[in-house]
Amino acid sequence: MNLLYNLPIFLQMLDLYPVQNFTVEQLEYEKNTRFLQPAWDWIKNGNEHILSSPLFPPFYALSIDYTWVAIFTFIDLCLYDVPLFKNAKIQKDRKVTWELMKQSLKLQGWNQLLWIYPMALVQLIWVPDTELPILAPTVFEMVSQIAIFFLAFDFTYFWFHYINHKVKWLYRWCHSVHHMYSSPFAASAQHLHPFELFFVGTFITTVPWIFPTHCLTYWLWFFVAQSVSYEVHIGYDFPFALHRIFWFYSGAPAHDMHHLRPLTCFQPWFNYLDRLMGYHITYEDLKRMTEAKFKKFGLYSAEDEKGLIKIN
Repeated sequence: MNLLYNLPIFLQMLDLYPVQNFTVEQLEYEKNTRFLQPAWDWIKNGNEHILSSPLFPPFYALSIDYTWVAIFTFIDLCLYDVPLFKNAKIQKDRKVTWELMKQSLKLQGWNQLLWIYPMALVQLIWVPDTELPILAPTVFEMVSQIAIFFLAFDFTYFWFHYINHKVKWLYRWCHSVHHMYSSPFAASAQHLHPFELFFVGTFITTVPWIFPTHCLTYWLWFFVAQSVSYEVHIGYDFPFALHRIFWFYSGAPAHDMHHLRPLTCFQPWFNYLDRLMGYHITYEDLKRMTEAKFKKFGLYSAEDEKGLIKIN
């Protein structure tokens, strides 16, 4: 907590994001030279009443969820036999069906009805309107801040996730809900216990508060965080996927492995902590194991999972 509290002070000492008070002439110069300014003006002008509303961030975030679920639901149900998707499917013996999806969408619907929408409406009472700056953020400011948010969430969630698996009563009470699916798909990404939903949503929302973050950077962070979270759950290993380019990025294969072998691959987006602690494993690693090791590696005992619901 002390580290998080002192981080803004530390960054101010480094002068990475100095508070700037421009003269009229300087302001005009910045407007004409900032790379993102035309895009910011196009987004903002005429939409101020929508973008400044306290309701915009939560409903914008939900729109990202709905979009990715809609796209991959169509792919899973209608395009499964198209060679691109059929060849990329990781667990080829586990077909995604509407019956599987309905069970997850039902839980997500209740979570949104009982938690997400009420919390969004409460913001009308205690959250002020968003200030829409005249200037767009600089490219350095936007990229560097999102990189820091990405690293901070990935590191923090690893430990939250690790503890949820290692503390057995916590796993049974909370995180086992997400592991009802041993073969994930996009529509199951938000299949979460309300406690986990609250933790993940709160951290993604509040980590930008360590800086004086521009609202455009804040909104792009939402898009990046949610899109990557869906990408690791899609169940497809596409030839153009990021993990094929960056060895330190986990991608869908690693998280698919985690759902299949829940005591492996804990890190949500990167894999350096899993590698350091010996939890990173691939399907090729499984194939090389002896039969005895293969049967138990990365799995809970039957006693640990007794009474837990499994959907697929």
